[in-house]
Amino acid sequence: MVLRTVAGRRTGETADDLESWLVQLQGCPDVTRTQITACTNPSHGDEAATWFYVEADPDEAVARHRCVSCGQSQHVLDSEEHWNFPRMWACPSCSQSIAEVGAGLHVEPVDQVNWVALAARCVDCGTIDGLTDFTMDPMPADEVLRRL
Repeated sequence: MVLRTVAGRRTGETADDLESWLVQLQGCPDVTRTQITACTNPSHGDEAATWFYVEADPDEAVARHRCVSCGQSQHVLDSEEHWNFPRMWACPSCSQSIAEVGAGLHVEPVDQVNWVALAARCVDCGTIDGLTDFTMDPMPADEVLRRL
C-alpha cells in the first residue's frame, strides 16, 4: 500500500490503497468492511473486470458504473429509482474518466449495513476521490454487496 498526498490530493497505486482510503474516512460512521467493484458478466471468464466509467451525485446519493470491458451498467443500491442523470466522473487531477470503484460499508454487529461510501481511484494518476454516500434502513451485508 502506498497512500500519498500529491498537490493536496490523496493518491494510491492499487485498489488496496482505495480500500485503505475508505477505512480512514472521518466525520462519518466507521467503515468496517470494504469492497472493490468488479463486473461479473460471464464474458470476462474467470477474471472479473475492475475498470469502470462512473456517474454519481453526492447531493442526491445516486451512482451507477459501466464496465469499460463489456459495457454492462449497474445502478448502486436504489439509485435507479432516484436517477437524475449526473455527470460522468472525471479525475480532478488529470481528467481521466476510467476508475476503480470501491465501497466502504458500516456493518453493525448483526451483519446489517446502514451506511455506504463510494469512492474512485483514477487508473491513470492514482488520485482517490469520494463519489457519494448512502444512508439506508438496515440491510443484510450480502444484499448490499450484491447491489453495488
